Amino acid sequence: MTLELFKTLLFFLTGAFLVFLAITITRDNFANRLNRVTGAMLLFAGLGPVFIALGKMVDPITTSPVAFEDTTLYALHYAWEFFFPLLLLFSWIFPVDRLSGFRRPRLRYIIFLPYVMHLIIVLFFDDLIDFFGNLSIETSEEGFASIVTQPFARLISWLHLLLSFVRSYDINIFGAISIVYVITASYFLETGRKFVTNPRLITQTKVVLWGTRVGLGLLLIAHLGSTVLPYTLPETLKSALMILSVAAAAGLLIFATIRYQFLDVRLIFRQSFIYSITSAILVGLYIIIVIKSKQLLEPVFGEQAEIVSYAFIILVLLFFQPINHWVDEFIRSLFIRTRTDHRNVLERFSRQVISLFDPSKLRNIINETLKTTLLVEKVFFVLYDDKVKEYALLISEDNARRVVISRSDLMLRGINLLDTPTYFYSLADYREGSNLAGLLEERLVKLILPMKDADHLLGFVALTDKAAGYSYSSEDLNLLGVLSNQMVTALINARLYVESLERIRLQEEVTMARQIQLDLLPSKPPELVCAKISAHSTPSRTVGGDFFDFLTIDNNRVGIVIADASGKGMPAALMIAQTQAILRSEVCNGNPIDIVLKNMNQLIADSSSAEKYVTLFYGEFDTVSGRFCYSNAGHNYPILARANGSLELLTAGGPVIGALPQMVYQSATVQLEKDDVLFFFTDGLSEAMNEIEEEYTEERVRRYVQDHRSEEPQALIDMILKDMRDFDPTYPPRDDTTIVALKIHNGFKVYDGQA
Repeated sequence: MTLELFKTLLFFLTGAFLVFLAITITRDNFANRLNRVTGAMLLFAGLGPVFIALGKMVDPITTSPVAFEDTTLYALHYAWEFFFPLLLLFSWIFPVDRLSGFRRPRLRYIIFLPYVMHLIIVLFFDDLIDFFGNLSIETSEEGFASIVTQPFARLISWLHLLLSFVRSYDINIFGAISIVYVITASYFLETGRKFVTNPRLITQTKVVLWGTRVGLGLLLIAHLGSTVLPYTLPETLKSALMILSVAAAAGLLIFATIRYQFLDVRLIFRQSFIYSITSAILVGLYIIIVIKSKQLLEPVFGEQAEIVSYAFIILVLLFFQPINHWVDEFIRSLFIRTRTDHRNVLERFSRQVISLFDPSKLRNIINETLKTTLLVEKVFFVLYDDKVKEYALLISEDNARRVVISRSDLMLRGINLLDTPTYFYSLADYREGSNLAGLLEERLVKLILPMKDADHLLGFVALTDKAAGYSYSSEDLNLLGVLSNQMVTALINARLYVESLERIRLQEEVTMARQIQLDLLPSKPPELVCAKISAHSTPSRTVGGDFFDFLTIDNNRVGIVIADASGKGMPAALMIAQTQAILRSEVCNGNPIDIVLKNMNQLIADSSSAEKYVTLFYGEFDTVSGRFCYSNAGHNYPILARANGSLELLTAGGPVIGALPQMVYQSATVQLEKDDVLFFFTDGLSEAMNEIEEEYTEERVRRYVQDHRSEEPQALIDMILKDMRDFDPTYPPRDDTTIVALKIHNGFKVYDGQA
C-alpha cells in the first residue's frame, strides 16, 4: 500500500464517517434544532474529505483530457465550507439559546450568503465570464446613447474584474471569512459557558470549545501560510490542513457525543457497533502483516524467511484474540462505560442510596443524578410531610420557599393516579382551581415523576426542560421509571430510619424524664416514732401520671399527698410535676388545707384546659396528737381500717383539681389510734381488669385491707399487689398504680377529751 493510497483511504473514511454520523444524529432526534444544526455541520464537514479522496482515486484512471479536480463535480467539494456558518449558528444555540433574543431571527441566514456566492462562482465562473462578455458594449459612440451605455459598460467591466479577482483569490478571501466565523463562534461558545451550571453540560461545552480552538489553530496555519508568511504552502498541504481543522473540530464533537452524550444520542454507538469497527481495523492490520511478513523477514532470515514467516503467521493468529479483546475493553471503557450510560447510572445510584438514610442528602443525590445524567435544568420535590400531614413543595437550590399543598388539591389527585413518568401538559384536566398547578406552571415544569408505594403517594419529582434545548427521549422515560422505584425504596428507608432515630431520641428524653420524675418522688418514707409508712408506684409507661409525696411541715406534722393526673405518659407526668410544685409552694405559705386545694385548683384551671385535671388527696398527720386533717379532691377514697375491724372512708373535700375554677373545698379531721391502718391508692389498683374484663374494684381493695390490717404497711402493699397481679397479670399494668400505707404503732394521750 503506497503512501498516496493510504492518504486517499484516510480522507475517504474520515469524510464517510462524518457523513454517517451526521445522518445518524439528525435521524436520532430530528425534532431537536441542535441535532439538525450539528448534523448539517458534520455533513458539510465530511464532504471535503470525500471529494478530495474521489479526486485522488478518479484522476489517475480517467481518460478525459480535463483533470477531475477541474470538473464541475469536483468543484462541489467547496460546499464543505458551509461548515463555518453552521458552526456560527451552532454557537448561537449551544450551550445557551441566543436566537430567542434576536428581533429578526430570519436574518441569521445572511451568514450563509458568502459561501453561496463562492459556490456559484466556482461552479459557474466560465459561464459568468461569458455572460458578462456578452453584455459588454462598445462605448465609442457619442451623444445621448453614450450617456446610457457608458455607465452600464463601466459597471459590467467592474463586475467582470471583481469576479476575476474573487476567483483568483477565492481561497484567501473565503478562508479569511471562515477564520472570522470560527473566531466569532469561539467567542459565543466561550461567553456562553459562563451561563452553564449543569455539570455534564459544562464538560460537553469544554470539549466542544477545545475542538473549535484546535480547528481555529490549524485553519490559521493553513490560511496564513498562503497570505502572510514569506513562503507559500503547497496547495495539497493547505487543503489538508483546512480539512484537518474541520476534522479536528468535528472529531472532538464526536468524542463529546460518544463520551458525554452530547446531543443526547444514545442508540448510535452500541458495543456491537464499536466492536465491529475495532475488529475490522484489527483484521485489516493483521492481513497486511501476514501479506508483508515474508517481505519484512527476508532481510533478516534470507532464504529461510518463508519458513519463518509461517511460524510468524501462526504466532500472530495466536495473539489475535487477546489483542482484539484488549482493544474492545479499551474502547468500551473509553466510550461506553461512562457516568452517562444508563446501566452505570442505575448501578451507581443504587450503590449511593442503599446505605443513605438522610432525606436531605438523598434528595441531593437524586437532584445531582437527574441533572448530570439527563441534563435536567431544574428539579423540584413535592413530598408528604408527616409533621403537618400535608404535601409540601420543599426548599432546594431551585426553590427558595417551602409551600404546603392541600391534599384536596385537584392536581395532586391527578398525579396520584399516575404510575409512570408523565408530561405535565397531559394533566390539563386537573389544572382548574389547583394551587399546585399554578406553582408548577410558574416553575416551567415539563415532566412529573410520581413516587408511590403499594398504597400511598409519597410525593413526586417535577422536572423542567433539559439543558441546551434537549428533549426527553423514550430511554429517558424508561430510566426515570426505574429510578422512581429506587427513589421510593430509598425514601421509605430514609423515613423509617428518621422515625427510628426520632423514637430513640424520644426514648432517651422519656428515660431522662423518668429519672427526673423519680428524683421528684421521695427516696424513702419519713421515719416516725408513732407509725410506719410505706409506698409503691408502678407506671404503665416509662413516665407515669401518678404521684405521691411526704412533706415535713414542722417538727410535729407530716403532709401526705397522693395524686393521679388525667391521661398517661408525658402529658400526665408534666401535669403532676406542675401540681407538685404548686402544692409545695402553698404548703410552705402556711395556708390551711382547704385553702391550699382552692388555690391549687384556681392556678391549674387558669393554666390548662378543662380536659387536663388531677385527682388528689392531701392530709396532714400530727405525730403528737394522732390527728389527721385532710381534704379529698375527687380522688379514690382512702381507707381507714380501725384496729377493731371497722372501716371508714375519707370523703370530705371537693371536685378534681383543674377542671372547674372558683371551687371551694372542705376539710375534715380523724383521730388515729394504735393499730389503725390508713391505705391510699390510685385507680390503677381498683380498675385492674382480668381477661374477661372484670375489674378488681374498690370493694375488693377495702375487703383485702380490712382482712389484712394486722400486716405491716410494706407487707400489706406487697400482698395486695400480688393479689391484683394474680387477677390481672398484665405488666406493665394498664394504668399507673400507686399505693401508700400508714400503720399506727403507739397510742396517743388524751387530755380533756382532746388528743
